[in-house]
Amino acid sequence: MLNYMDRSTIHYLKQKGWTNTQIAEFMGHHRDTISRVLREPVDKQPAARPRESQVAAFTAQIQAWLEQGLSVQRMLELARADADHPYQGSDVAFYVFVRPLRRARAALPAQVAVRFEGLPGELLQIDWGELRQMPFTQPQLVGQTRYFFAARLKFSRWMFVQFTRDMQEETLLRCLIACFVQLGGVPWVVTSDNMKTITLGRDAQHQPIWHPTYQKLAVEFAFHPAVCAPGAGNQKGAVENLVKFVKANFLAGRTFYDDADLAVECTAWLRVVNEERPCDATGQVPCALLADERPQFGVLPAVATDYGLYDSVLVSRESLVTIATNRYSVPAHLVGQALTARIHPQRIDLFAGSVLVASHPRCFGRQTRIVVPEHYEAVFALKPRARMMVYRDWLVGLSAQSAAYISRICQKRYGEWERQITVLYELAQQVDRTTFLAAVAQAAAAGLVGAEYVRAILAAPEPAAPIPLRRPATPARPLGPTQREVERDLAFYEVYVANRDLAAAVEGGGA
Repeated sequence: MLNYMDRSTIHYLKQKGWTNTQIAEFMGHHRDTISRVLREPVDKQPAARPRESQVAAFTAQIQAWLEQGLSVQRMLELARADADHPYQGSDVAFYVFVRPLRRARAALPAQVAVRFEGLPGELLQIDWGELRQMPFTQPQLVGQTRYFFAARLKFSRWMFVQFTRDMQEETLLRCLIACFVQLGGVPWVVTSDNMKTITLGRDAQHQPIWHPTYQKLAVEFAFHPAVCAPGAGNQKGAVENLVKFVKANFLAGRTFYDDADLAVECTAWLRVVNEERPCDATGQVPCALLADERPQFGVLPAVATDYGLYDSVLVSRESLVTIATNRYSVPAHLVGQALTARIHPQRIDLFAGSVLVASHPRCFGRQTRIVVPEHYEAVFALKPRARMMVYRDWLVGLSAQSAAYISRICQKRYGEWERQITVLYELAQQVDRTTFLAAVAQAAAAGLVGAEYVRAILAAPEPAAPIPLRRPATPARPLGPTQREVERDLAFYEVYVANRDLAAAVEGGGA
């Protein structure tokens, strides 16, 4: 096949007076080929061979795959695995064929992004950000990962950012509540992507199945929960941009000593972007527009700062409920029942219906049993020895020193350990925990092993504070000599100077 340069050369040589035979010998072609080229235009394009692409046979299937949102790589895998006519062409040819189909689909009206503005007080968008290899300078924190909760109001563009160590359910909701508290009210709608801490999936009608804890929070704070349609992340573009904005404008180029330093720096940065810098989207400072939004917010619940997150728990055969790997006791008659747990920042409240049946200080460790012995009174009536074991476990759990003292009692006074444990437990109920543990520590330091010694220490009156002795008051002595002393010394000095020559003569005559 002659290309354009060859055809141009043939025409040029003919114009110079060469014969067809001479041109054929020079070009290395037959003279009939030279004659044909001279009859044709110089820029004649070679005719394309009628050749059907192997990918074209999958056109209808590719359109269906695009509807399902499959990646090109997955389409190629399915085409090669087709049972009837497997695709055997190159990867590049497949990608080239699919590319214009994807572009055409993106140009459909349904794919056009439509921007909208929120009403005052209407919409709060939330999302998570993640940064690995956080730029900490404290040696113990170098290389650790941190997450940040990001929230942004659609109308005013006011933003809230809080850094965390995890993205768990409680962490998300505590951050959201902190955002509400800082706003002083609750927006009408809170929207997010389909994170597992908010939605558990979709039902048959493609409606979100809300996480029970998040749904309870939405009901009690009176906001509408909303999530983006699957695969339509552009529906929360403002907060997506916020995550990128935090990484590019706050985290980039900064280092932090520890988490406390990170929180301080973040607060200072938010003050600038919320209160000083105009937003590019609105041209106004976010706090100026926030003033218009606040009257439109819902009322912040009074329990916001001590809100108890909702959970449903089942009482085990040991009359315990499990929350975050820790087990808390409830009255024994509730075994097998489902209870409502309200998880507060510092305590756990457990309800049977609307009745509070147990309340415990919250444990932040793991795999710990927190037991109130009185919850087992119905069991103790049938199993007397169980009372002693529960009492002993309770005393052991008070502190490491208490555990060591109980261990010594069970070792040194094994024959009467049950009576000893009973007395110690009763003493612990009569005074506050700090006083009881101080008495146990005093008995242990003195080598006194037994409940009677702890009782004696608790019964001993507190020693009266010593009364300081008072010395008789003495007049304050002046810092220097008195005037009389100065005058006396001066008179003596004047006499000495006046009679110094006489004194010298007497001394000389005596010699």
